[in-house]
Amino acid sequence: MPNNDNSKIGDVQSAIAAGAALGDARTIPDTPGPLGFYTVVPENYKVESLEDFMARPLRIQQKVELHDAASFIAYVQEFGDHEISRIFFDQEHEVFQVVIDYHSGNGVPGWCEHVAGFVARRSEEFKAWMAQNKKQLTQVDFARFLEDNLPDIVEPDGATLLEIALTFEAKKDVEFASGVRLQNGQIQFQYNELVRGTAQKGTLEVPEQFVLGIPIHVGGPAYRIPVRFRWRLHEGKAVFWYEIVRPHRYVEDALREIRERIGQETGLEVLAGVAK
Repeated sequence: MPNNDNSKIGDVQSAIAAGAALGDARTIPDTPGPLGFYTVVPENYKVESLEDFMARPLRIQQKVELHDAASFIAYVQEFGDHEISRIFFDQEHEVFQVVIDYHSGNGVPGWCEHVAGFVARRSEEFKAWMAQNKKQLTQVDFARFLEDNLPDIVEPDGATLLEIALTFEAKKDVEFASGVRLQNGQIQFQYNELVRGTAQKGTLEVPEQFVLGIPIHVGGPAYRIPVRFRWRLHEGKAVFWYEIVRPHRYVEDALREIRERIGQETGLEVLAGVAK
């Protein structure tokens, strides 16, 4: 009859030997297998990766925020792969994003962990003009706004606009009688001014439209943007403002140019959408 106690002792010794074998030191091979290096840790028998102990990671896991189209293009050119990398364009938020390790076209999945992108930031000039678009201003405030942003105006010339702005400031106490459009595209204001106790009549001509020459996005080309001059007279006082006609069209044009440039210089198709 076999000795059950001896059998149990043998089982325990075998288990101890197996545990010791698991704990024996191992060297990490130079070349990883298809899924990397792993070891079984006795505690809870979890499988742990040894990637942190290697000379370098098995794959790139990186998210990069770039600040202009040129940097974005340079990054894609350095790390991109025409077989698997994909570029996405979110027009609503003006964001371009590249997933370097995307899925391949033959259905092989990718990790999608190496991602770079940039937001097409609006230029300070465009933001300044949009901030005051269609806002009614007093005569003096409108004149000062023109003075502050005179370099952005390409038509009419700066000297003409400066003279108009200075005249607006100088004539802040006059009483406007009327404003009419002339055949030459100007608006002529007639006003009454009290000079040394004597009422005098005068006229002031302002262009009905002026043209901006400003970039839409930081680092982008300048666009010619027509701006309409508007006014309202009430009890001898004038209120002025301007209107940028359909500004979203200029934003769309600027984004389309950036999209085309990225596609041409990276050799990758820029897809409309968002990678999530």
